[in-house]
Parts: sequence; structure tokens; C-alpha cells
Amino acid sequence: MDDRATLATRLRELREDAGLSTTRLAAELGWSQSKVSTIENRRTKPSVDDVRAWATATDASAEITAELNVAESIQVASIIWDRTLTGGRAAHQRSISRTLAEATRVQVFQHAAVPGLLQTADYARSILALADVFRVGGTARAAAARVERQAALYEKGRQFDFLISEAALRFRPVPHDALAAQYDKILSVATLPGVSLSILPTGIRPSAVHAHPFVIYTLPDGSQITTIETYTRELTLTDPEEIRIYSQVYDSLLADSVTGEQARHLLGAVRTEVLNSVEQHDG
Repeated sequence: MDDRATLATRLRELREDAGLSTTRLAAELGWSQSKVSTIENRRTKPSVDDVRAWATATDASAEITAELNVAESIQVASIIWDRTLTGGRAAHQRSISRTLAEATRVQVFQHAAVPGLLQTADYARSILALADVFRVGGTARAAAARVERQAALYEKGRQFDFLISEAALRFRPVPHDALAAQYDKILSVATLPGVSLSILPTGIRPSAVHAHPFVIYTLPDGSQITTIETYTRELTLTDPEEIRIYSQVYDSLLADSVTGEQARHLLGAVRTEVLNSVEQHDG
């Protein structure tokens, strides 16, 4: 059993030994019941402060509290794609959907390609195929699951903030007609009441390095997690200090961007330029 599984099991045992339901423990801690459940089910990684509060609320002994310091070693949870996608890439997309379902706000920064929540089916299939460095396969099912989770964009009471670089919009993983459909989908989704679109223009002096894409999820109790995808891993950050820094970077990048009608105008200009260029090349 790995450190995350061991920690989740010990926390659940402490709650049960204290005679507390997940609802009662959540009330004691001032958390949502879903946070307690997702920690026990390993869908949310507890911070060190979370573990300490849990130990206090369940009257854990000093020895057990010290034992739980394993939380220090899992502030960055890491999934290696080829070793952990035993349920297939579609199953992983559905696990992302569970995190998405719990979040009240989702902030996405993407400088390499169109974000998954905005991708058409054709674009998603192409991106997932290009990203399959371990040859896991299951691209079509994973693309279908990715598109399916976009239903969250239409739910009331949710906020989705997309911050996309102009370079990402100019990336061309699909043919001309599919690229046109992708641009049209972004423009359409950007009109939804719970969606904001911001674009980082090329040629401006940046206030932060565009190091890598990331997503910040804000949960109902105000806690946050940040996810980062590399070629070989998915990283999940739960340390509040790290997440604070990512939030600062997001705000800094947002200050460099254009939003609202300006963003839609820029996207329209990129759409025209890129599609004309593709047509000339194909011709």
C-alpha cells in the first residue's frame, strides 16, 4: 500500500474509532462533508494542516499524530501515466470529472493547446493521440469522456475561467475544417454566463514565465488543489503555500491578457489569419 492509501486508511480508522460520521467530523472541522469523503477515498490529498486538524478532532494520540506526518511526503501527488492508467485513459478522464464536479470554480491556464474543457471531439482525439507517449491507447474513448465532462460548463452556480495564450490558439493539430469548428466552439462557449475567456497576446512583455499549463480547482469549503500535466505524469499540489503562488502567477498572467469582447475579437482575428494560412498552404 502506498503512502496515500496508508494515510487515507489511517484517517478513516481514526474517524470510526472516535465514533464520528463523515458529516459529524466535517462539522467539527468546519469542512464540507464531501471534503472528508474525498480525502478518505483518496480523490483529494489532504494538506499537513488538514491532517493535524483531523488528528485533533478525533483525539488521536501524540504517537499517531507523529505517524501521520507522512502527509509531508505527499504534498505533491504524482501519477505516472503508463503505470497507473490500468482502467484506461477514459477512466482517468472520468476521475477528472469527479474533481470537476466538486469544484465551484475552475481556473485554467493553457499555453500549449486549447484546454480540454473547450475541445471539440476531433481536436480532443488528435491531442490525446499526440500526448500518448506511453502508447496506452484508448484514444477514442478518452476523447469521448473528455467531451462528456464539458457538460459542467452549463451548470448553474459554477465559474470557469480560461486563460489561453495566443500561441495555443495557433497550434494546429487538426485539419482546416476541424480547426474552424474548434475556434467556433470556443467563441460559443465564451458566451455562457459561468465562463470567462482571456487570451495572452503574443508580442507583449510578460510579467511571468509561461512555464507550463495548470488548473486551479476551488472546492465548496474554500480549499484548493492545483493539477499539472507533463509528458509522463500528472501532478496534484495540495500545499496551500504552493497553491497561493500558482494563484499569484495566474493573476499576473491574467493582467497581461485581454478579456471579454477584446478576447473574442482577438480570437476572431486569429481564426481568420490561421484558416487563411492553412487554406493557402493546402492550396
